[in-house]
Formats: sequence, C-alpha cells, structure tokens
Amino acid sequence: MSNTPGLISSISLSATVRPAAHVLGIRAGGWHAIVNERGAIRMDEKADALDWYVAADDRWHNPAKEPSVRQTRRAGVPVVETRLRIPSGDAVQRVYAVADHGGLLVIEISNESTLPIAVAFTRSDILSSRQPSPLGPQGIDLPNGSVVFPVAHGSTLRVALASSRATGGTVNLEQLPSGEQLQRGWLNSVERAGYAIVADKSLSPLINRLRSDALVLSGYHESEWGSELVGEDATDDVAFLLTLHELVRMGEKVNHHLERVVDIVESLLRKNKKSAAIEWDVERALFAAQCIFWAVGEHRAAGDVLASLQRLAPASALPNAAPKDIRVIAWLDEQLVSPRREGGATVLRYGVPRMWLGVNMECHRVAASPEHTVSYGMRWHGEKPAVLWETSGPFGLRLDAGATDESWHSVEATGDALLAGFVAQ
Repeated sequence: MSNTPGLISSISLSATVRPAAHVLGIRAGGWHAIVNERGAIRMDEKADALDWYVAADDRWHNPAKEPSVRQTRRAGVPVVETRLRIPSGDAVQRVYAVADHGGLLVIEISNESTLPIAVAFTRSDILSSRQPSPLGPQGIDLPNGSVVFPVAHGSTLRVALASSRATGGTVNLEQLPSGEQLQRGWLNSVERAGYAIVADKSLSPLINRLRSDALVLSGYHESEWGSELVGEDATDDVAFLLTLHELVRMGEKVNHHLERVVDIVESLLRKNKKSAAIEWDVERALFAAQCIFWAVGEHRAAGDVLASLQRLAPASALPNAAPKDIRVIAWLDEQLVSPRREGGATVLRYGVPRMWLGVNMECHRVAASPEHTVSYGMRWHGEKPAVLWETSGPFGLRLDAGATDESWHSVEATGDALLAGFVAQ
C-alpha cells in the first residue's frame, strides 16, 4: 500500500446483515429464543415452534407464506419487528426478552389497520392477561392447543412465553418493560464497548447484533456461541479471542476462559513465529488477548504477549470488504484507531476510505491499548479533514495519523488538528 500523504483508501465499507435467525434473550441468562425472518419463534431450540396467524376481514394470513412480510431488527439489538400486510394496514409482531420472573419472551401484536383482527398462536402455554377466544381457530386448521385472541383497531395484544429458567408465579404483563425500553437498555450495553457513526449505515446494526448475540450466548459454553462468534464447532481461535474482548469491553467477567486464552496465544505465536507476514486478524486477536489479560489483572501476561508480538513479522493489509462475522468489529476499529506495537496508536492509519470523503464521522471509546481508548470526530474543511480527539487512560498516549497525514502526531489527551489535504489517485 502506498505511503503517499493524504492517501485515499480503497477499502469498501459495505457490510450486509444476512437474513439469519435472530438470537433473543437476556444478558448471560443461560436461555435464548430464535426468531426467524417470518416471526416464527423457537425457545431454547427444543420446544415446539410458536407460529402466528392473522385473521383479517378477507381471510387468514400466514406470515410464513405471505410475500408482504417485512422485518427489522431495531438498531441491531434483540428487539425484532415483523410486519404483515393485511387489508387497510399492517399487523405488527414485536418480540423481545426480559429478565423478569427468571426470563420471559414478550410477544406483542399491534393492529395498525382500520378494522379489528384476530391473532392465533400455535402453542397453548402462552401467558396472557386476557382469556383467549372460547371458539378457538375458525376457518383454518392449526395444531391442537392453538389459541386465538381478538385485537381491536389501533390496539396491541401482549403475551409471553416462559423460558427454561423462569421462576413461575403470577406475571403482570402490563408491568413488563416495553420494546423501546429494551432497545435503549441494549444500546447502552453494546455501546459501552464503543461505537462509530460512519458513512456505511449497515455497519452499526451489524456490530450491535454481533455484540448482543455475544452477551446473550455468553451464558452458554463457548461451543454453543455460534459460527459468527467462534466459528463452526468453536474452532476459530481468532474469532474466540475477538469475541471475548468484546465481552470484556461490555463489562462481562471472563476469568473462567483464561486457560483457553493462554493456549490460543501460545498456539498463534508458534504458528506465526517464522511467517513473512501475519494475518491482520491474528494481529488483532493478539491485541485482544493483551486487553483481556489486562482487564483481569494479569498485567505481566499482557506485557508478555506484547513482547512476543513485537518479534513477529508485520501484519498483512486489511481486506477490502467488511467481514460478516465478529471480525467486522476489529476490521472497523483497525481503520479508526490502530494500536502500534511500539506504543501509541494511529487514527485513520490507512487513509480515509472513499465512502467517507466529505462525510462527517465520529467514533467513541475505540481501544487503543489495554489502558487507553480514543474518541474523535472528523469534520471537513474543503478537502482537508479536521479531527477533534479525546483519549482516556494514563497521560502520554502518542497519536499519529498514518497514511492520512504522516507529519502529524500528538501526546495531548485532547485537541484538534487540521490534517493534510488529498491528492488525486
């Protein structure tokens, strides 16, 4: 890669969230639910699925088959909204998990049409504050035990499923948190690890989804965390370290994983001892291990990892396309704030990606060392980007701007600078 001052990076920032099943649950709760792209729900991957059907004034509508189904995952966190088109409006299913009573999955159906509807659920263990229709499903064949509830125009039906960890007892559904409250709570949790507002709007929800999945599944053995976090059969050691680092950044305790962290670090160092260049994600995984050791008070171990890393060959360049697993967080962080082996960190090390040119951006609490984070905003003055930065941690972290402006550096904890302009490439 060229070292021309003001280099415009060719890295693409497109990242697509594949239409995968959504993992819902509570933080390290030891239970979870899967919601598919049509709103069907499976609890703990064992019980019968919960399907839903809507009776409008024309017919019964099956979301599993209707072409008009649209689904969103609120800001990437575990609040999933599925919309079904019916005459004169939508029936909207909203699903999220709460910790109340040991763990409940809340299901809301809002009638955003101009006429009353009925909603059928295919399991009889639904918790509800109102009695289902005594007639049951009419005009449609559904599994035994299916229940039907009327939903008036402009109103919302709230029901729930008890998790495998639920404590039982009377549940007041109206006192449970709302989906909006859950969304705010989850955003607070995942953004504790830092966040960025960049030109590619698909990155933030993807990162939020991966982090929230990690929090939900952290209550299980790592072999059950899933391919996007630890690879198939939890054999992706790099992904495991990156996932564990995200859990640390979000405040989770990971001491019980330290033995595996040590084994992985030793293995990565052996494998890369004679390599001409180590992969970029291996470099980030070893940095993650430093941060993990430091967070649990193993400062000597963190120092040993850094010393060993300094003896390895330089890391390879970042891939052009964004990864779709947990590596996407390290991939974006590396562009925003790149830790230096010799100390300090670099902002915009590889230049400014083309998609960012002329677009204001900001990032918050990106890890720069085991002890430091960096936050900064970038604003444009003509063709020149200006950065306004702030660091946290012990005083003296040296920042530079890599390929974006090789002449700039600072050890100040806060400040602003106008970086070099851009030349045609």
